[in-house]
Amino acid sequence: MKKAVLTLLAAALSIGPAFAQPGFEEAKDLWADRGDPASLEKAITIYKKVYQTEPSYQLAERLSYAYYFLADAFKEGDAKADNYYQGHEWGLTALKHNGEFKKLTEVDKKSMGDAVSVLGKEYAGGIFWTATCIGKWGKMKGIFKTVKSSKQARKMVEHLYQLDKTYYYGGPARWLGAYFALAPGMFGGDMKKSKQMYDEALQMAPDYFATSVLMAENYASKIKDRQLYDQLLDKVLSRPAGIIPEIVPEQTVEQKKAQKLKEEKF
Repeated sequence: MKKAVLTLLAAALSIGPAFAQPGFEEAKDLWADRGDPASLEKAITIYKKVYQTEPSYQLAERLSYAYYFLADAFKEGDAKADNYYQGHEWGLTALKHNGEFKKLTEVDKKSMGDAVSVLGKEYAGGIFWTATCIGKWGKMKGIFKTVKSSKQARKMVEHLYQLDKTYYYGGPARWLGAYFALAPGMFGGDMKKSKQMYDEALQMAPDYFATSVLMAENYASKIKDRQLYDQLLDKVLSRPAGIIPEIVPEQTVEQKKAQKLKEEKF
């Protein structure tokens, strides 16, 4: 019994600091209502203001995630690309709270993909959102124009895959699934690897909608498998967004994407 109590206490302490950080409490209700773009932008404003006086890894990581979601859910065109890039920059800011990473990138001029090897599992969020934002930005700008950053992002995700492949509902495998589907062969594109990664992500988190939407959009459509395409999207549309309570806004956005894909010409 005593051991169990100590285990629970340790778990509570391990997750406590992120939310004890200045900025999180002030924007708590706004972040909870991030499905409303006005609330999300107000939360971002608070996070940035607090960061100016009380910078922390947690706040910078949250800003990276927040800018990703703002771009992914609510922006279009240049504004979308710009917000993805801001998410990438805040992700790097978060990672530079690690002294070794900061030295490697700023003093030794190493790229983010080469410097990431010094980071442990506690930096999983910073790694993931940095790579996700720059990956989305690269897709919008075109891989031939952004090949250097795309390669660096891939290195980051491959490192995270080794640290914690389950992070953010199978995020590393999902990211690699998209990369292998979208990249030309000369840059590592491989449809067999794409399917392997997507299947792995779905196995780890079958109720996380974005994996199914991305697999339909980037994989099933590319191999012209209409049955798989419909199966993936119908699964998303037939389930409640609250199936994962903590990310209802994100799940709702993915359902909207699924509906749009269903309505488009295959």
